[in-house]
Order: sequence, then C-alpha cells, then structure tokens
Amino acid sequence: MTYKVSCCDDGSGQTVGTLLKFDNVVTILIDPGWASSAVSYEDSVRYWTNVIPEVDIILLSQPTGECLGAYTLLYTNFLSHFKSRIEVYSTLPIANLGRVSMIESYASKGIIGPYNTNRLDLEDIEKSFDHISILKYSQTVDLRSKFDGLSLIAYNSGSNPGGTIWSISTYSEKLIYVHRWNHTRDSILNPASLLDQTTGKPLASLLKPSGVITTLDKFGSIDPFKRRVKLFKGTVWNSLNNNGSVLIPVEMGSGKFLDILVIIHEFLFENGKNPFYKHLPVLLVSYSKGRALTYTKSMLEWLSSSLLKTWESRSSNPSPFDLGNRFKVVTSDELSKYPNSKICLVSNVDILLDETVAHLCDSKSQHQNKTTILLTSNMNNGILQNMKECWEEQKVKEGDLIKFNKTISVHNIQLDPLNDEELSEYKSVLEERKNKEKLIIESIKRGKHKDKILTLDLHGKDSILDASRKSSIIDLTNADEEEEDEEEDEDEDDALSSKALYAKRIHTPVDIIIQPNLPPKSKMFQFYPTKLKTDDYGTVIDFTMLIPKDDEDDKDFESELTKKRRIDRLQNKGQDTEDMNMPVAQFTKKEKLNQNNNNTITDSSFIQPNFDNIDFLKTDNTPQKRTLTKKNHIINCSISYINLESLVDQRSASVIWPSLKPRKLILFGPDKIQDRTLMKILVKKGVDVTALPLNKPTEFTTSIKAFDISIDPELDQILNWQRISDGYTIAHVTGHLVKEIPNATATQATKIQQNTKNKLILKPLNSMTKVHASGALSVGDVRLVELKRNLTAKNHVAEFKGEGTLVVDNKVTVRKISDGETVIDGPPSELFQLVKKSVTEMLAKI
Repeated sequence: MTYKVSCCDDGSGQTVGTLLKFDNVVTILIDPGWASSAVSYEDSVRYWTNVIPEVDIILLSQPTGECLGAYTLLYTNFLSHFKSRIEVYSTLPIANLGRVSMIESYASKGIIGPYNTNRLDLEDIEKSFDHISILKYSQTVDLRSKFDGLSLIAYNSGSNPGGTIWSISTYSEKLIYVHRWNHTRDSILNPASLLDQTTGKPLASLLKPSGVITTLDKFGSIDPFKRRVKLFKGTVWNSLNNNGSVLIPVEMGSGKFLDILVIIHEFLFENGKNPFYKHLPVLLVSYSKGRALTYTKSMLEWLSSSLLKTWESRSSNPSPFDLGNRFKVVTSDELSKYPNSKICLVSNVDILLDETVAHLCDSKSQHQNKTTILLTSNMNNGILQNMKECWEEQKVKEGDLIKFNKTISVHNIQLDPLNDEELSEYKSVLEERKNKEKLIIESIKRGKHKDKILTLDLHGKDSILDASRKSSIIDLTNADEEEEDEEEDEDEDDALSSKALYAKRIHTPVDIIIQPNLPPKSKMFQFYPTKLKTDDYGTVIDFTMLIPKDDEDDKDFESELTKKRRIDRLQNKGQDTEDMNMPVAQFTKKEKLNQNNNNTITDSSFIQPNFDNIDFLKTDNTPQKRTLTKKNHIINCSISYINLESLVDQRSASVIWPSLKPRKLILFGPDKIQDRTLMKILVKKGVDVTALPLNKPTEFTTSIKAFDISIDPELDQILNWQRISDGYTIAHVTGHLVKEIPNATATQATKIQQNTKNKLILKPLNSMTKVHASGALSVGDVRLVELKRNLTAKNHVAEFKGEGTLVVDNKVTVRKISDGETVIDGPPSELFQLVKKSVTEMLAKI
C-alpha cells in the first residue's frame, strides 16, 4: 500500500501540520498549529484554503499552540466542511486545556475580544472544541468500513495531560505519530506508553510499524526529574530569602503550568512553619485567568495516581492544585498592589509577558534588581529568547543566577474608544459574521433533511414519484423545517451560554404523504427519534428539571430574606448598603476578617471573585481600538534557567526508537532543526531515517506485506506446540496456502468485504512424515533470572557474580555472550548435565 506524508508550512518556515494520505482513500491532518507571529491571521486562512477541502479527519496530539493553534481558525472559516464531513478526534484534557491555549494565543494577537482587530468570537472557541470526538487511552476508533481498513488508537505520550501518541493502522500499514513524548514520570503525569512499565520492553501493539512520524528538534534534560525539582526549589528559596520576587513564564494550556504549580505548592507546604512563607502570595497573570485549574480539577483521573495519593494523605490540603487564599489571579497593572516578595506565574504569550516584565523589572520600578526570572523551557521566543541566549553566553550551570541589565524593546497595547463611524462598522462586521454562520448551518441542516426524505422514498420497490407530489412534500417539509431551525438555533445559543444542557425541540404536527410502495415499518414510524446529548458518562441531564417549582419559590424567598438580614447588619454597623449584592460566602469571609483583624484568609475554600471569568473578552463589551506599539525599557533583574520540560532526552531516544523496529523513521521538517548527532546514531543502528521537506508530499511504498493466515483445524491437531519464556508457544509448521473462496450464497456486500482483505488458510500437505521431525534450531530466550529461580527450587545455590555470570554451587557458570549465544562452563558432572538440561528446557527445538 502507498501512503504520502507532507509537512504543512504556512510561511513561517516550520511545520504547522502533517498531512497523511492513504492511496487517495483518506486524508488525515495531524496537529494544525499556528505559533509564529510572522504569519498573520489572513495569511494563515489563505494557506489552509487549499488544504482543508481534501481533509477527512483531524487528529490533535497535544493541548499546546504548536499542535492546535490553527484549529479554531480552521473550524470557523471552514465551518461547512466540519459540519458536513470532517471528524476531529482527541482526548478530554486536550479538548479542555486546548481552549485555554486558544484563549491565550488569540487574545494576545487581538483576534478575540472587544477590539477593532477582532476576527473571532469567544464562543467560536467553545464551539470548535465541542465538535471534538473525545477518546480514552487505548480506545480504538473503528473506521474500517468507511475508509478501507482505517483504525485509530490513542496512547499516553507522557508530556502533557491527555497528550497522545497516535497509532494509525490500515489493512497493510501501521504508522505511529509522536510529536512530543516523555518516557519518565514528572510531578503530575505517568510516562509514555511506548514501553511496558512492568517489563521495560516496547509495547507489543506498537512493535514493527511501517513508519514512525516524529521530530528530533527538542529534548529534555538527562538529569533525573527529582534532582531538577530540588534545584528549582533551591533557586526559588534563594531568590525569596533576599526579599526578592520570582517570575516564572509558563504555557497555560500545557501540563507544565500545572506541574510547576504543584512543585510550588510542595515548596510552600515544606516551608509552611516559616511565617514568611505561610502568607507568601502566588500570583497568576493570564488572559484565561484560572480556567486551567477549573478544568484540571474535573479530570484528575488523567493524572498520576501517585500524585493524588500523596496529597490525599495531607489532611490540611488534600488537593495539589488548591493553594487557598494565597493564590490570586491578577492583571499586570495590579502587580503594584503586591510590593513585597511574591511568586508570579505569567502566561508566556508575547504581549502579556512583555507587560509583566516591564512592570517588575524596569529600572524605574520599585521591584528592580529584586526580581528573578526563572526560565524552565527551551521553547522560548521574543524577550525570553534574548534572556536565554544571555544566560547561555555566561556558560554557567543550571540553577545559577546571572545579572541581566539591557535595554529591550517591549510590546505595549494602547486601547482607545471607537468613534461613531468605527463603532458602526464594528457592529456591522459582527452582524454579518453571525448571519453568515447561521446561513451555513441552515443550509447543512436542510441538505441533510432532504437526503432523509429521498432515502425514505427509495426504500420502496418503485422509486419514481410524481414530480408535483414530490415537490409538495419537500415544500411542506421546508416550511416545517424553518420553524424547527429557529427553535434549534435558540437551543444552541442556550447551550453555548451554559443555561441549558438539555435541548428541547417542539415538533409541529404536519400531514405526511405515505406512499403505497413504502415498507410497512416506514408507513407506521414516520418520525425520526430525537437525539439525546451524551458524553463519556451517559446522557446529559438538566438537573433543574428535577427541582419542584415550590422548592424554587422557597429558594427565592430564602435568598430575599437573607439579603434583607445582611442589609440590616450593614446598617447597624454604619456601613454602605451598596455591598448588599455581594455573595453570601464572600460577605461572611469579610466579617471573619474584621473579627480576627487578620490581613489574610486562612480558609482554603475561599474562591476569588471572577477566578475564571473571561467575559471581558466577549465582543459585546465596550468596543475599543487596539494599537500595538513598542517602547524601550531598561530591564534590570536576575536570570536563571532549569530545564523542567517533560521531554525525552537524546540518549533515551537513541535506545527506544530502534527497539520498536520501525521500517522508517520519518522526520517532519525543516531538516535543519533536526539533531544530526542522534540521526547518525539511529542510522548506525539500522534505522532508515528520512527527513521530509516542507510543502512537498513524499510517497512511501511498503514492499513487505503482512497477511492473516488461519490454520486449518486438521493441521492444528498434528502440530507439536512447545512453550518458551514469557508465556509464548511455538510450533514448526509446513503446509500449503489456499485462498478462501467466497460462499456462493453470500450477498454482494459480503463478497466485496471479503475481497477487500483476502483470507488465507494453511492446509496440511499430503505427506506429513518428515515435516515435523526435530531439527537443530533452538528458538527462545535464555533468561538467567528464570534459570536461577528454577535451580534454587531444586536446592542448588545459584547466584550472580561479576558481569552477569550465574554461578551454580561454585562449580558451573552460565553467561550470555549475546542474545543468540549462551555458554555453560564447568567440569563434566551430574550438575553440569542438570544445568544444561534446564537451559535446554527453556528453548523450543524446530
């Protein structure tokens, strides 16, 4: 079978997606990204215009901008393709945290928000990720009947929550797609599923693929993760003890933000007895606010079980992501309210990062020379790349601090109100965009409904109808459909605003013409059942339907009574009654503050107002004119770098990839970013490495095909099965292959399916006398650990000594020269024969 792989380049000079085509049967787009600021929104849409019409399936492997940065852009601009045929597959954490990545990226570029540069609505992000079909790890997506044997399986990549290694299989090919992966544990994630965690061997379902599509551009540290975490905590401790602050850039949609937050939480928990750390504020500056934490708390099953067990044993705070009242979501302008030492996490998007660095590290700032910027990733750009290069020039060790004092051009956003003409144009653009989307959805629904009517007519023996009668049916259906479309649109708006989870449809009774040639079932059941909205846990239910109306009235009465009592308390204390609309829980907390005369709230259940509220990005807010400018700032701070990325290191990659025994290792470009040293090591180990060019399809043809062969029951009875290590059984078999002939009585569809994948049967030969005679070839694996266990059970002393040599009763030695050669040394004796027999029993003779 032939397949083509192409690296998509939108003009940024890097791969922003991988196109995979199987014999022109199916086209799969993997990881459509958009991370370069050099490519504008219009240029990106223009590039994908020629690609999307060919795409049938989209796969997302990571919740980061480099893997899904263009997804919402594609969904909105090519809505008809997505609604009609394109299926999107991913895991739940990617569908959730991917929204956070989109909000951060698009808000930084001014694509969303109440600005004149607006191109998308905040609801467009929600709609696009609601379109994703959610998968679990090791769940098979069976598309064999639709796309000629295609099946998809998602495996854990170990680099981000929900991060995926895709196994893409057809009848004759098996491709493994890996963008980012990690073979070791970090603070919150389990390692990748490439290796079996019990045996350390490659996963059987991933062995011997036709090709592995990956990249060799970025790698993690070779040091153990615990050692790097200890170094990170030590650097934070040194910076804070000098009455300084720590600024840590993080990617909000990735698992690294959660990972670093857990490490900081552990650091504060370990130093909780120190009054200085007990009330140390932890600040977060991001466009998405605390949405990443809100999503994470609802999908803990995707994280490491050891993390949850560790924090469950701490009765004071059982959640690793709940830092209590010390955790604040702020804007860059609000940082001045925290003049003392603090830990600040900031989203690493250009605009927000530049503003935060300018506030904390400018030479005119009160924080100057007291702030330490702690870099934890190699994937830096803009101002962070400048700082990383400066740190590397000093040639210091990881965790060491250097002084940074340079004049840097920093981005600045200026917001001005729109005049009447600009405001009118802004509103007309929004209205036109909504009408266009509504027309597309209506046309798709109308087309599907017409297809159903034609299918109903074709069920009879005679499919020809009178033209006038058919047109009357369609006109009547369209009239009914327009009423239903209006109700469905209202339901969709309610669902998007989270006001209704259970969509209700009102069916208007209409007359239906029943043709005499229709089957009986179509005459009796003329209506299509309403589809219920479901998720991984079953049918979605609106729980407000279960609350009696009387209870709701009581609840409203109770809330009014509570509100009145609070007004009375405020009046008695001489306070302003304008705070009466404040939530009850928040008012109670403030009363406790006044009673205790404490500047901090010690209750970890306190929830900051607007913790994850991003309504300020909605287009119906006050429209403003957004202007991007640059201004020079003298940045005075300290810089340190510690690699905390959850990525495989070079040495481990050079061992694991050859162990999978792929026919080809396909690297998506550009070629210049690949690690040359690792490529040479893989070539020496017999791996066929191919680096792909950008925007140029490369064709691969598989010369070796795998066949499924069934053993005839008659031949199976005469086989001599021998058991070897790891529970495998082996037998020497000889026979002749016979292609199974389709049954004459089989239907035409069954014959086509049988011809698509030929079934072969191995039948016995006419003369089987010499076929199964014992040969001189031994098959199996001599495992010295298992041999030691067997000899010890027979009351012999077996122990390992230098260089993996097994010594039995200090007389006989057994050592493995290679995988296919085992040497037994010792004087001729009964013990020697016993050891030899034990080794022979571990092998099968064929």
